[in-house]
Amino acid sequence: MENTERISLNNLLQSSDLLESDIYAIFKRAKYFLDNYKTIKKFKDLEGISAALAFFEPSTRTKLSFELACKRLSADTFSFQSSGSSLSKGESLIDTLRTIEAMGVNVYIVRHQCSGVPIFLQQNTKGIVINAGDGKHDHPTQALLDSFTLYQYYGKLNNIRVCIVGDIIHSRVARANLSVLQKLGVEVAISGPGTLIPNKNQADYKVIDKIEDAIDWADAIILLRLQRERMESGFLPTLREYSQYMGLSYSLFSKKPGLIVLHPGPVNYGIELDYNVSAFPNVLIQSQVKHGLFIRMSLLSLLVQNYREPGG
Repeated sequence: MENTERISLNNLLQSSDLLESDIYAIFKRAKYFLDNYKTIKKFKDLEGISAALAFFEPSTRTKLSFELACKRLSADTFSFQSSGSSLSKGESLIDTLRTIEAMGVNVYIVRHQCSGVPIFLQQNTKGIVINAGDGKHDHPTQALLDSFTLYQYYGKLNNIRVCIVGDIIHSRVARANLSVLQKLGVEVAISGPGTLIPNKNQADYKVIDKIEDAIDWADAIILLRLQRERMESGFLPTLREYSQYMGLSYSLFSKKPGLIVLHPGPVNYGIELDYNVSAFPNVLIQSQVKHGLFIRMSLLSLLVQNYREPGG
């Protein structure tokens, strides 16, 4: 394949850095990988590139997806975890970065519980840094794969209505999707308990109080779990309350059986989503997982393309 797509970025640190043209270039190359992965087992886009998966926070889908993406593109990869490393002995994050960089690593895929760490690391390395989720701040590749999943389903994105439902205020996925979806012409709304959404008066997007009204308004909804690991003290709903008022039950779903449902995972069945709903073909959770691999392959391919070019 002759790679004609280009993006404006040398790193992906936050969703707001993406231009609309960048997003569609990522989609186009992701579609190429999606259409050809069964006949081409190994692509050469990252041949000669070393990638470090630096995950300072637990992850299943994102980590496995990035690791497989690197391997499918012929990169040399290794995983770094803070537990058992010299970080636990007092070594600084910058010292750890420089140690890894001295080994000839070109790409850093970083997940961290603190917001802003990928940006901080990028300021201290010449390598490519990709944000794989940082605190409550951002998760750009999740927003890209969510948008791509909707794009694949509808064939377009402009004028589609999407409501993000649940714990908005603690969710980096919500922030990322609000940024990316709005750039693509999607009409976006949020819905959640009053203590888990931003101040209505300060929001520049539609706020819907009840999940029943969100379902009625939206073409698609993105369900979110309670981000208990990021919550601070204050009035918060119990799991039972959250399920009762914000959960997508079978009875609610059956009133609009054509509704598209997404969830970034992990899904807490019986809380934000009734397990009986998950088997419907318009519940696209497994499509999101599949598309995540190809979106991350595409992003890696395009960033490394810029890195290899003179001045990149």
